[in-house]
Amino acid sequence: MITELTPETFFSNVHIEGPLHVVMHYGATCGPCKITMPHYQVVASHFQEYNIKNVKFYSFHNWEATNRIFLEQHKLISGGVPTFRYFYMSDVIHEIVSSYNDPNILKQAIMDVIKGIELTTKTEFDLYAS
Repeated sequence: MITELTPETFFSNVHIEGPLHVVMHYGATCGPCKITMPHYQVVASHFQEYNIKNVKFYSFHNWEATNRIFLEQHKLISGGVPTFRYFYMSDVIHEIVSSYNDPNILKQAIMDVIKGIELTTKTEFDLYAS
């Protein structure tokens, strides 16, 4: 399941300790975003189907006026959309501006971030933790 974030809910969701928070910043009229979003939904469903609780999925519409102001205030403007931001332990640990036309490639990108967490923290990232 993908939770749509708003300026009011953004930090209360992604700035909590625990799971890896994957946020797809998108624009409703963005062509690459339209291509990527269905694949993002497939990956999120895959993680939910396999009961993976330690990765949470979110989306954030970058171009709505109030959202744009929020991004500017918090220095979260990206170089384009779609942008994927990965939050872990309340911090942005990775950011990539990329379109995906294959859910397996997107899933691998997320798994690569998890491997990076494991290397950095020298502990195993428990995908099934609640």
